[in-house]
Parts: sequence; C-alpha cells; structure tokens
Amino acid sequence: MNCSEARALLAAGIRPGSGSTTQALLHDHLAQCATCRALAEGSDQALLAALLATPLPERPPTRNWSIHHLLFLLLALLAGWLGFQTGRVVLAGITISQNMTAMQLPSPAITVTPAMMAIATPLPTPIPSPLLSLDQPTTTSEAIAVDASPTPAALEIAVAASITPIRLPAIDGRVPVPTLMPTVGVRLPEDDAIHILLLGSDRRPGESWATRSDAVMLVRIEPSQRRVALLSLPRDLMVDIPGYGYGRINSATVYGEMNPAIGGAELARRTVTNLLGLPIDHIVWVDFTGFTAAVDAIGGIEVELEQAIYDPAYPTMDYGITTVYFPAGKQWIDGAQALILSRTRHADSAYAREERQQMIALAIARRIREHDPVRQVELAAHVTTALRPHIRTDLSADELLGLAWSLREVDLGAIERFALGPDDVYEGLIEGDPYALTPRPGAIAALVRDFVNGK
Repeated sequence: MNCSEARALLAAGIRPGSGSTTQALLHDHLAQCATCRALAEGSDQALLAALLATPLPERPPTRNWSIHHLLFLLLALLAGWLGFQTGRVVLAGITISQNMTAMQLPSPAITVTPAMMAIATPLPTPIPSPLLSLDQPTTTSEAIAVDASPTPAALEIAVAASITPIRLPAIDGRVPVPTLMPTVGVRLPEDDAIHILLLGSDRRPGESWATRSDAVMLVRIEPSQRRVALLSLPRDLMVDIPGYGYGRINSATVYGEMNPAIGGAELARRTVTNLLGLPIDHIVWVDFTGFTAAVDAIGGIEVELEQAIYDPAYPTMDYGITTVYFPAGKQWIDGAQALILSRTRHADSAYAREERQQMIALAIARRIREHDPVRQVELAAHVTTALRPHIRTDLSADELLGLAWSLREVDLGAIERFALGPDDVYEGLIEGDPYALTPRPGAIAALVRDFVNGK
C-alpha cells in the first residue's frame, strides 16, 4: 500500500487494525511511514475535539428523594394499614355487640318461691329404688333453701322422700318461652376461676326452647394460670333437679321452661351447681341449627377419628332415622357433619360421644386460632351472626371478647378433659330404665376434685 491509498482510507474514516485485510495493510503502512502515521494521529485528535465540543441533549430533571420523604411515605402507608385494620375490628365489634344483645337471656327481678328451692342431702349407697321414673305423678313437700355459698367440695345429691319428678310434656313447640330469673345461691368466683355451662339443646326448627339438653359441658377457665378444663356430664345422668326431684340431667331445661318464674337455663344452672358444688358464672345454650351454622361460619373443622363411625339408626331433624358413616383418620367436616358426629352413639357408646363432643369443641377453637387476631374478631362476628336466632346466653359482648383475649396464649393441646366413665356410674339401676345412669358414691366428688385441681 502506498501513501496515496493510505491517506484516502484515513480520510474515509478507516483506521488500522486486524478486522479486515485493508485495515491490516493500513496498519503495516503506518508502521513504516512516519508522515502518514502523523496524519492519522492528527485526524484522531480532531475527531475527539469535535466530539467534546458537541453539547449533550438535555435530560429531564431527576427527583432527589431524601430519607425524610421515604420515612413520610412509610408512615403514611402504616397509618393507612392500621386504619383499615382498626375499621375491621370496630365493624366486627359492633356486629358482635348487636348479636350478643339479641341473644341475652331476659332476667327480670322476681320473688323466689318455695318450689324454686333445692335440697342437698348425702346419697345412700347404693341408690335405692325410690328413684322414680318420669311417668309418676308429682307431689309437693316442704322446701329447704340451698346454701347461698356452695363450697368447692362436690356433693352427692339425693332427693327428699316426698319429692318426685314430673312427667315431661310433649315437645310440640306450644310451650311459651318464659323469662329467666337471676341466679339464686350462686356467688361469683372469688379465686380467679370462671365456669361456663355449655348446653346443646335438641330443639328442632319450629320448636320452643322446652327441649332436652343433648350435651352438657362445663368449662373452667383460669386466665391467670392460662388453664382451661372441660367436664362433660352424661345426658342420661340421674340427678336432683331443684324443686322437682330426681330426673335426667338433660330434662332440667324442660322443667325450667315450664315454669316462667325460672326458665330452662336457670334451672340447668342450679342443677349442675347442686350436683358439682361449683358456682356457674355464665351459660351458653345453643340448638342444633345454631351449632351447625357456627361451624359453617368458620369454614368447617378438621377432626381425627381413631376408628370408623357407622350408625344405621341416627335420629334426623324430623324425628326419623338415617344411616351415617365417618371413616377413620383425619377429615374435614362441615356443620351438619359436626352435629351428627357429636350426637351419634350407636357405633360405640355415650361415653365415646362425650369424648367426641370435647374433641369437636377443641377443633372449633383450633380453627379460629389459625387466623391472626383481627381475623379472629371477624370470625367471632360471623359466628355470633349465625348463632343469633339459635342461642341464649348471659355473656355480654365485652365479656366474650375479654375471655377470648385472656385465652389468646392458651395452649390448646394442654386443655384438660374430664368426664364420668363407665366405672363411675351404675347403669340400669332404675327398674324399667336400662339407660339411666346413677353416679357411684364418691365418683362426682373425685371428678370435681380433679377438674378443679388439674391432672
């Protein structure tokens, strides 16, 4: 390559290199010709000067975010989130308050009559045949007032010789709903323990509350100790019903509803207090439909059965029968299935049914505890809305939320469970009634002792 060819390439903007044969030849020529090499270096300097002299295009101004701006933005987002969460809680709280007000048991001030008082005497061993059936006529006797301060020690209860149970009326929905009187002879707990009586009524749609209790469970709550204990009583347990004599514990609500001066919930409260010697602070009385709706309101529950449940004669809501089946193992059930599982006993026994009732109660608690606190309050609102037409209670909204808050750290796996077993009762002691259960001497006292003191 000669100087003319090299200078023509430089003028065209081609620079020496190895990218092509022409650039390689130009490189060799510049290495040998000092004049052309100087010309190439001068061209490069002129190009660089031209580029530096060309002004850059204007760019849009960038915003300079300081740490203060970022903090303000974060605080604004936090305030908005807290406001939204607070709104959820407030709305749920209003709903709960309205629902709990609608559920309240009426409690007018009335005069206590002798028929409303109870008798507590030592139980003979074994219980003799004067435990009469519900088919015998009613007689009256002189009433003896129960001590206004029941002691923690449980009593075995026997009835005065002249007091006998009354015949239960037909359950057809025609019995009027009575009012409820305040508790007589029951003090609020002085030790840091609260007792809540849970009653599951077998009330069907269209019926009054003059129905038997399909489930009877007492809950003991010790907030300072974070202790919760459940005690189930068999619905066929024969006990002294204050003012009415011996009868099944599940019939106390029927007798009470027949007397507008007492009410079923109040008579059930006195009956259980008389039996166990424990004060009862609150009552929650729910029917079949309410129980089903409450479980559905939280989206169902998970249970685990050790063995399959098969019942070919399960009683339906219309007093018919049907066949039900639950496989063994873990399973998700809705409200209707939870009700069946808590009522059926033909596959095993009444004692196994009480264990399942406690299992279902704990499953409901676990289901609610799965959520954050705000969602738990919302679920409580949903549950109370579902229960509103199907429950009676003397718990206020403040008391309900206060209990829920005090139990927020309770280990559900540590909740203690108690019940009378087959060795604690006589079965079929009453002639003509093979299903009636009579507590053995000392069984109730031992059960209450464990229930109060813990395992």
